[in-house]
Amino acid sequence: MTSAPEQHHEGWRRLIDAAELTRFTTEALRAAGARHDDAVVTAEVLVAADLGGVDSHGVARLRRYVEGLHGGDINRNAVPEIISDKGSVCVLDAHNGLGQPALRTAVDLAVDRASRIGTSAVMVRRSNHMGIAGWFAERAARAGMLAMVSTNAVPQVAPMGTNEPMFGTNPFCYAVPTARGTLCFDGATSTVSRGKLEQLDRLGKPMPTGWALGPDGRPTTDIPETVQGLIHRKGYALLPLGGGDKDHGGHKGSALALFIELLCGPLAGAQWSRHTYQGGEGGLGHFVFCIGLDALGDPEVIRAGVDRLAQEVRDGTPADPQDRVRLPGDRRGALTAARQAHGIPVLESVVADLDDIAAFVGIAPVRALTYET
Repeated sequence: MTSAPEQHHEGWRRLIDAAELTRFTTEALRAAGARHDDAVVTAEVLVAADLGGVDSHGVARLRRYVEGLHGGDINRNAVPEIISDKGSVCVLDAHNGLGQPALRTAVDLAVDRASRIGTSAVMVRRSNHMGIAGWFAERAARAGMLAMVSTNAVPQVAPMGTNEPMFGTNPFCYAVPTARGTLCFDGATSTVSRGKLEQLDRLGKPMPTGWALGPDGRPTTDIPETVQGLIHRKGYALLPLGGGDKDHGGHKGSALALFIELLCGPLAGAQWSRHTYQGGEGGLGHFVFCIGLDALGDPEVIRAGVDRLAQEVRDGTPADPQDRVRLPGDRRGALTAARQAHGIPVLESVVADLDDIAAFVGIAPVRALTYET
């Protein structure tokens, strides 16, 4: 088949059908020990990231789940459990299971409570990496909710005023229903995520100055050293949104990261980033907050208002006449449609990693589509 224009991109080597990639990912997780339903939702979240162009959080992350399940670092038999229930507020213990099933349980619980009493907050403790927050927030938005979702992570970000990594990249995500779908923002509270750096490295692209610091506290642009330094906690650090100084708003990004750390760490009864993955389990925390549109007024009137506001922004005069004004999720939606139709472009190095995973768990390798280069 002939690839779509967006797929003629330096570094892409294979096109894989979304259904085939989902099948392979589900089978790999099942072969590693995950229960069927847990494997299905985890695969769906990973492939949704690749469909939307968030390749740093897609199947390139599959190995960590497979090895964690196979080696016992992730509890393959975990069932999320409500350990505190006070009206509109609940706390779940994920029992060191996969993050995706735990957070989906939290979202569905928050939606159920908010649909009955107007609003709900659910926190999760003792969890693992959960993929893209947008998948979960949009799940709630499709059920008629204004939703917020966040998580903490391993320490990678230096708060303003220090060179020491103390916070995770701590994404902040919201989604709201519109008359034509959902409006969703999902972004880290750091200048960049480690996964994005890994993706740039696979593509052979450089890192701009001002994204990361070396162990000497000076800016670095060496991606491989930075990634390995972050993984092995050797003093490398990413910078918060706005960078490392107040003049460019670094104090604001640092404060937002701290807020997520509070919600998903001590307030959730989870480990905060500096103490995650200690004692043989992830210890991550997640946060979900929902407000039912029907608690705010007529849902259809609200959806129409959101649509009008969104369209006013899109109709604004573009700063670049060659480009158009886009809202959060616009690019991801366009990429999802294109990749569902033409296949998902996957780097050759990622395909090779998937082949290694297939051999490791004893399943057939993923089948790629042919295309013109």
